[in-house]
Amino acid sequence: MQRPLPQGIEYLIEQFDAFAANRSASRRLPVMLLKRDPAPPGTAQASTGRTVILGYRERLREEDLGRAVDLVPHALIEDGDAAPGDAMPGAGPGAVDDRHIALLDAIVEQLEATMPPGVGELRLPRFHTCRAALDVPVGAGSTAAKRRRLRDELYLQLMLRRPLLGTLARLAGATGDNFLVHIWLSLFQLLVVGLPRRVYGLWLSRRRSLRWVGSRRPQGANFLRMALTITPSGTARGNHALIQRMLLMALLNDLSRAAAPSRLWIYRVRRRWPFVLLLPEVGEEGTPVRQLLDTYADIVRTEPPAPLMVLGALKGEPPSYAQTVPADLRSVTGLADRVHSLYTRGSSSAVYVVPLSASDDDGPADRWVETNPKVAVRANGWGDYVRAVAAPVVVFALVSGGLYFVEHDTEAPPSCHKVSTGEIVGVTDGRECHLGVPGRDDELFALEAVAAEQNDDAVTSGRPYRTVVFFAPLTAEPGDSTPVSIQSLRGALAAQKQVNGREGDVVQIRLLIANAGKYFAYGSHNGQQPDVAREIIDRKDRDKIAAVVGITQSRPSSFAAIGEISAASIPVIGNSVTGSRMVDERAPSYYFQVSPSNDRIAEVMAEFAAYSEQIGELTTVKDGGRTAVMVYDPDDEFFSSDLQRKFSEHYKGGKVVTVPYYENRNGQIVSEVARDVCAEIRTSGGFILYAGRSGEMPELFDALQASADCRKADGKPVAVFSESTAAKYMQDPQDMLKEHSVLKPFYVMLNNSTGTESPDSPYSEFTVRFRSVFKDGSVPEGNAAGAYDALRVASEVINSVYAQYKTPQNSSAPFQPTDVYARLSNPGVQNFSGASGLLSLDSRHKYPPNKAVYVLESHMDKSVTTLMACGLLPDQPPGLNNPATWGRPGKTRPCPST
Repeated sequence: MQRPLPQGIEYLIEQFDAFAANRSASRRLPVMLLKRDPAPPGTAQASTGRTVILGYRERLREEDLGRAVDLVPHALIEDGDAAPGDAMPGAGPGAVDDRHIALLDAIVEQLEATMPPGVGELRLPRFHTCRAALDVPVGAGSTAAKRRRLRDELYLQLMLRRPLLGTLARLAGATGDNFLVHIWLSLFQLLVVGLPRRVYGLWLSRRRSLRWVGSRRPQGANFLRMALTITPSGTARGNHALIQRMLLMALLNDLSRAAAPSRLWIYRVRRRWPFVLLLPEVGEEGTPVRQLLDTYADIVRTEPPAPLMVLGALKGEPPSYAQTVPADLRSVTGLADRVHSLYTRGSSSAVYVVPLSASDDDGPADRWVETNPKVAVRANGWGDYVRAVAAPVVVFALVSGGLYFVEHDTEAPPSCHKVSTGEIVGVTDGRECHLGVPGRDDELFALEAVAAEQNDDAVTSGRPYRTVVFFAPLTAEPGDSTPVSIQSLRGALAAQKQVNGREGDVVQIRLLIANAGKYFAYGSHNGQQPDVAREIIDRKDRDKIAAVVGITQSRPSSFAAIGEISAASIPVIGNSVTGSRMVDERAPSYYFQVSPSNDRIAEVMAEFAAYSEQIGELTTVKDGGRTAVMVYDPDDEFFSSDLQRKFSEHYKGGKVVTVPYYENRNGQIVSEVARDVCAEIRTSGGFILYAGRSGEMPELFDALQASADCRKADGKPVAVFSESTAAKYMQDPQDMLKEHSVLKPFYVMLNNSTGTESPDSPYSEFTVRFRSVFKDGSVPEGNAAGAYDALRVASEVINSVYAQYKTPQNSSAPFQPTDVYARLSNPGVQNFSGASGLLSLDSRHKYPPNKAVYVLESHMDKSVTTLMACGLLPDQPPGLNNPATWGRPGKTRPCPST
């Protein structure tokens, strides 16, 4: 590395080395861009971010007997590598090459060339297949003829990559001297060339891992049809951004498979590193390397983590999507510690700017680099072969020993899996396996026991039954707050008890519990980890699954899980899901929800914040209105950022100032966030509008209570208005108010959770049903009410389908989830009186129009006051404006109506 080094660089390199030698199994490694500010006037810097990245390449290899040996597969790419190369062998004169393709070619060539000794060859079948399609001239003719020509050319390229296929083809091409030999050679050619080529064509057409080519929709058309659009004469061949995205996605998929080959290979234990991509100079917008980074950042935002570690150096201004890792002047290792946190805890942003010290090293960094010249990777050994051989031997022994018991135990194996976070994810009926960790998830254990008992009653009732899956994040890591989905599961169990207890020919509901893990991390296809959505799909026929309910969170990962289930033609009914993206035109077709979208909620929140007397008493009018200090997560596009945008659009009561508060922290210190929030409150005299996740609320509330800046001169508390409120605060509002005396909370709820009872009210019916199942004092709040309604809607539709299909000869009435979806789409459910409001769902209304939204206030005596109730309430007759107004008598205002 160029000397003198930046001061403290050794701590950063130490972190880079640790993760370059041993990748994280389930975390995405964010891109780190180094940036060094100019030196003070009169001094010169020999070392820059560029020289650090160039020098880091030397740490990824070592000299052995005069030759360089690579330790970690890597590629170093600059703008100059984007010069188009030669056309691929066999490409016609119309073949097109450009800088986007050339850059990916350079990366692949270097990764293949730098595979360390003893770890096997790097195979990239998806990339090379997509890459070859770009240069295949398919000529004129019908679409079917073009597809056949494309298939044949791609098979020729495959034979070049697979020598055995090529050798067999050459043998089949030999000629014989007599008729019989010629016949045998023709048959041989059919078997070793014609048949494999045909099978290869079917693989290209049907393989799900390639069907996304030419489209960002996972359920796109087959590969051959879409690949025709990217051939030299194809309609999409000139779309450079699409081509680069396609090739990069193919490469990332291949790298994920290459990093974790079969357990029967020694290569699996030897490939513990990620692949490393070095970008010595990330220039301005429009430069080749910058465009590559833009594409990569967009892909990793929504796709499963790939084993790729990207390190770069920034030249000029950072991209708009990049975040800066804040330096910590109080500690020499503070910056490196925050980088370590981003690598280990996961991050919401894909790209971070790491500022290097402007001061030169005075000795320690240089000595550290000299004594630690390379990445310390795991050494290969003979024990690797023992592991590979031992695995099939152990499997064979277990299979052989278990054959005796096959006749006696035909039940499917449990589908609960412990993952790297310590959580247990998967699917259970409450009895077959447990999703809770003893001593950590006691509430979940208790709910599994309730489900097991109620499921036994449903299956043994003598009446027909169907299975509904409650699918949501039900666990968290140690120290996290209880997920609100636990309360939703209580609501679903209360609904199961209610619908199964009805008289008459009613289809019983068996409830499976599916845990997607914290952040919905294991909800869908994500590389090598459990795919809970796939487990639900695999059990569809065996368990008579008719629908899925729950979800409870608006996230890219929950959206992907819904998409996976929807693709299997299983309807999904969400509750407590409010993000606009979940129900816009991109939403999966089989998805519905009983909750309103953020646009509806923000409309009601803006009305209450601007005109309520309660918030008015705790704020000071400045600049003509009440200032909303919005606490939100800019990276949380599906929920927090969405709510921030919607509220700002609707709020007419004053200014909106924002304070970022990241769910993944990203090195952020919560006490500093609280200090910023309190400073804005003191300056503006406004109130806090909390638009963050419920799980992050307790830590911020504690920090606000501890901050002296939040103690107002007039002695009044600070008003806090939230949509998503922590589960423990709703269960024990007295404790929350006692522990946070400087705050006065108001919160949005999707049912009237006052706990009061009145005759013929759906609120009261829900409250009674809930407390008949849960006698432990759990509060029947809005999340539980939403799940209660979601399962009852599913039951209502299931019974309608059952009535349509049953006959005197067949009371079991076989029907599929597609029938449930068809019924839910048309005629759907209309003016269904639910615990959370009047619900209407059909193909035109994937979420209820003019949904009931409430604003509540809790008190020290655990009572709850309803301050605002607008929309189609369950105890009002159907209509478009019930009630029409809100507020106390004499001071009412019109309810927002959509």
